[in-house]
Amino acid sequence: MKNIKVEEFTTPILHVISENALLDQAFSIMKENNIRHLPVSDGEQILGIISERDVMALYGKDWQEAIRVRDFMNESVLSVYRGDNLGEVAYQLSNNKVGSAIVLDENGKVYGIFTVTDALNALVEIFVTDAYERSDLR
Repeated sequence: MKNIKVEEFTTPILHVISENALLDQAFSIMKENNIRHLPVSDGEQILGIISERDVMALYGKDWQEAIRVRDFMNESVLSVYRGDNLGEVAYQLSNNKVGSAIVLDENGKVYGIFTVTDALNALVEIFVTDAYERSDLR
C-alpha cells in the first residue's frame, strides 16, 4: 500500500469555542453545524476538545446551565502532523480509543482535524480505488 498522508483526508477546523464559553453554547454549535468534535481554544492554541458523546452523557444527568467549557473539556488531545501516515494515525485513534486528532502543520500550527469519519471515508476511497485498479474497468 502506498504511503498516504493524513492530510489527504483531514477536515478543516471551521468552528472552535472559547474555554470560557458555556457548555450550552458548545452543544448548540455542535448541533447547528452537525459536528461531533469541537476544539477548545484560548484564542491562540487548542487546549482541549469536547465530544458530542461526552456532552450527551452529561445531558439530562448533571446538566447545569453554568458549566464552563474549560471545566468539561478533555485536555488529552491527540495531535499528529499532516505528513504522518494515514494508517498510523488511524491506529493511534483506535489504540487511544478517541474519535479525533488535531492535525498540525510542520510549524506546529493547527492544520485541521482528523476524525473516525474521515478514517472511514479514507478506507472507502482506498477500497474503491483498489477495486477499480484490479478490475477490467481500467
